[in-house]
Amino acid sequence: MARLDLRIFIRATPERVWEVISDLGGQEKWMVDVRRLEVTSEVKIGVGTVIEVTSELFGLPVVHDVMEITAWEAPRELGIVHRGQFTGTAAFWLVPLGGGTVFRWCEDFRPPLGPLGELAFALVVGPHLRRVFGRSMENVRQIAEGS
Repeated sequence: MARLDLRIFIRATPERVWEVISDLGGQEKWMVDVRRLEVTSEVKIGVGTVIEVTSELFGLPVVHDVMEITAWEAPRELGIVHRGQFTGTAAFWLVPLGGGTVFRWCEDFRPPLGPLGELAFALVVGPHLRRVFGRSMENVRQIAEGS
C-alpha cells in the first residue's frame, strides 16, 4: 500500500475552499495532471457520483481512473474510492485555522504490478506525485484566495 499525505494553509474560509474542490467539472482548472474528467453517473454531485479521469504521469496521459465519491460533508470532507489502474481511497479534508483553512489531501492506494509497483512508487512515482499534488494544492490556494 502506498500513502501520500499533503497539507497547505489557505487564507480563505473552508466554505470558499470547498467551492473550489467540490466543483467536480472544474477540477481540471486546478489539478495539474488531469487531462480529461467526466462525471459518468446519474448522480452528478455528492455521495454516489462516479467520475472517470485520464491523468498524466511523467507527461504522458496514461492513467485511467474511475472514482466514486463516498463522503461529501460540506465544507469539511470529500472522500473517494479509486477503481481504475490504481485502487484505494483518497480524501480532501478542510480544517478552519486562524484566519484560513488547512487543506489536507490524503491518498492510500495499491499501485499496479505488486511489489515492483510498490518499489517504483517508493523511489520514483511517489516523489513525483507529491510534487504534482503540491502544485495542484497551490492552484487551489491561488483560486480560493483570489490571487
